[in-house]
Amino acid sequence: MHAGHDTHPAVQRSAPGLNERAFLRADAFILRNLGRNFTLADVAAAACISRFHFARQFRQRVGCSPMAYVMRLRLERAKEMLARGDQRIADTAAALGFYDQSHFTRTFRRATGVSPRAFSYECRHAGTTGATRILRLPDTAQANAHP
Repeated sequence: MHAGHDTHPAVQRSAPGLNERAFLRADAFILRNLGRNFTLADVAAAACISRFHFARQFRQRVGCSPMAYVMRLRLERAKEMLARGDQRIADTAAALGFYDQSHFTRTFRRATGVSPRAFSYECRHAGTTGATRILRLPDTAQANAHP
């Protein structure tokens, strides 16, 4: 055996960062509470890890902070809701935990390049679900984040 090499097939190196079980607990908490205001401490508690360790490990695994991940999921859900076009933009903003419609509009425009109203219009009149417009995320977050 060479030093530094595991030759046993059952021994596998895990991915850096948060382990799978803690990530799945955190992700489930986030998805269940997407429309509510919660803190990093709340998500860390759901993962059963201290807040500071969780934040560090989460960033290492996903490539962005936990709260940036939450925002990404909120914006993805907003795109789905806007594509359906069955509710007002203010209602979409409120349902996803944004402070108000103005905050939602600024955040959505920064992420997609268009306003929520224009996005909704494009989807309804172009016959798409918005899948062609992606969020502007750092390359590492785009590659490593949960779908």
